[in-house]
Amino acid sequence: MSLQASASSIKDAIATYLAWLKEMEEEDFTKSPPDGGWSYSEVYCHVIQVNVRSILAVERCIYAKGPRSASGPNLMARLILYMGRFPPIKIKAHQKVSSIVKTLSKEEARNDMLVFCNKLQDLLPKLMKVPQHQRTRHARLGMLNCEEWLKFIDIHTRHHLKQLERIRKSS
Repeated sequence: MSLQASASSIKDAIATYLAWLKEMEEEDFTKSPPDGGWSYSEVYCHVIQVNVRSILAVERCIYAKGPRSASGPNLMARLILYMGRFPPIKIKAHQKVSSIVKTLSKEEARNDMLVFCNKLQDLLPKLMKVPQHQRTRHARLGMLNCEEWLKFIDIHTRHHLKQLERIRKSS
């Protein structure tokens, strides 16, 4: 998948998130599901936080701010990026990531999603010029370049749409 295709897929997924926000009442957005787990709001918060951190990693790749490394993604990352999805097993968010998840209002979620989309749009022309060897470390997936980071953002964003659908069905 090309950078442009990944960016387009991310934008489509974000459009779905924004459409779901319009359909939901604020009370439903922040309410925890009956079977436990994160609320819609907390899922949105997680997706936004991970995407923002990932965009920061992309910027480090663009401006060669990370250490030079000949190593690339680890085996798990290569499989995820090749398949275009996470494995069909439940993977808990990294403790550092899940510990900062909070409840957002619908307006905060909407605004943060739009800020992310605008940042992605601004960076896209720069991404086309970045050499493949410029990489930044992902905590679990190893050293990723800009294209791999964008694929990760796409996979992660679409993955959580499935989680939101499960919450919707359990309510």
